[in-house]
Amino acid sequence: MADITVIGGINIDIEGCPRKALLPSDSNPGDISISFGGVGRNIVENGARLGADVGLISLTGDDFLGNNARDHLAGLGVDVTGIVHVNDCNTGMYLSILNQENDMAVAICNMDILERVTPAFLEDKLDQLSSSRIVGLDCNLDFETLDYITSRLHVPLFLDPVSASKAERVKPIIGRFHTIKPNRIEAELLSGIKIENDESLTRIGAWFCEQGVKRVFISLGDKGAYYRDEGGEGIVGTSPVEIVSATGAGDAFSAAILVGHIKGLDAEETARLGIACASIALEVKTAVNPAICWQEAISRMNI
Repeated sequence: MADITVIGGINIDIEGCPRKALLPSDSNPGDISISFGGVGRNIVENGARLGADVGLISLTGDDFLGNNARDHLAGLGVDVTGIVHVNDCNTGMYLSILNQENDMAVAICNMDILERVTPAFLEDKLDQLSSSRIVGLDCNLDFETLDYITSRLHVPLFLDPVSASKAERVKPIIGRFHTIKPNRIEAELLSGIKIENDESLTRIGAWFCEQGVKRVFISLGDKGAYYRDEGGEGIVGTSPVEIVSATGAGDAFSAAILVGHIKGLDAEETARLGIACASIALEVKTAVNPAICWQEAISRMNI
């Protein structure tokens, strides 16, 4: 059984970029890339590359790409016994078409398969989850599933809200999570407190702790990250980095939080590890930088 188990999605990300101005209703010569994605999957891959003992509970569909995604994680040492294949549905897919400035022109997302991660699906996986030292969840799961897991498990739970709209669904149960990592907008939505200065960050951190959360990390973009636990609070800044894509920075930070928990790091050390891992993720276009590892992350920690 893995020290860290994540319940979340596996995506196949397909991206097309034209070589000239994008022409609607026409065939555009360009470049097409296919990569593995999904918040849960990304967190797990980052965790494995950081040397942690990790597992994923998810679903893949009736296509070879889902099987490849599962095999890829297995090759990294991830426990994939909780990834279930279903025959009448495709693996989650995200298809995006960019314009000539590399901005998204249109996208189609099919994540219907995640609707099958229900309490009934998870019932026979409770033993696996209960043996983990921490369990990661994201708000791509519906409220019924999140409510079920948070009421049945008695191990520390980590939450990545994913987006402001999806964060809404955990407001009634936010105090059941040991650790949370919202961004600025998600933290404001969950707490009802506007972030205007350091003092308002302190009020938000205190509010989450009053609900029952033990550790709070709020990502502040290029300003770094706020952290709080019973040992104190503070803000960890960022270091200069050449940004290729911000796609995977948040998932790398989440993985760092989970790994930091297992390694017994305090909140400040964990925040510094998260910033370091996010900086590594920023340097590539893919969702996970294959160069991420414990040694590289430690070398970038500002301590």
